[in-house]
Amino acid sequence: MNGMIAQAMAWWDGRSLREQRMLAVMGLLMFAVLAWLLIVRPVWAWRADAADQRVTAEADLSTIRRALGEAAPRSTGASGVDVQGVVAEVSAAGGVSPVMGMSPDGGLGFALSNVSTAGAFGWLAALDGRGIQASSLNVVENADATLSVEGALAAK
Repeated sequence: MNGMIAQAMAWWDGRSLREQRMLAVMGLLMFAVLAWLLIVRPVWAWRADAADQRVTAEADLSTIRRALGEAAPRSTGASGVDVQGVVAEVSAAGGVSPVMGMSPDGGLGFALSNVSTAGAFGWLAALDGRGIQASSLNVVENADATLSVEGALAAK
């Protein structure tokens, strides 16, 4: 290690004062370019990406809040049945856990994943007995002989 430093010092001392100054300026410029490429540009790109992600997240949040605001008043049908309350009761009793959301037509939507045929249609029959019907239904059989069910619910 000392031999390499001694060789570098001998090489540096072998240069004239003008060459030493030019090499120092070149080293400083190379350091500045590397700092720009390896530190400054990635940080600016990271900040720009974070700002874009924030704008997207805020837009998604406002869409979800609007959807929840529109879905809540529609949860009580014309017959006065509290659809969300009945769904919660029947789901707890039937052992089915639907994911509730907004359907494409603006009503109360649901999704069941990896449920048995008896569980899914038993849940729908129990809802029908309580005055709630599926206004739209999409059933897909999974590879493991379970069902994925999506649809919309409405009071009769």
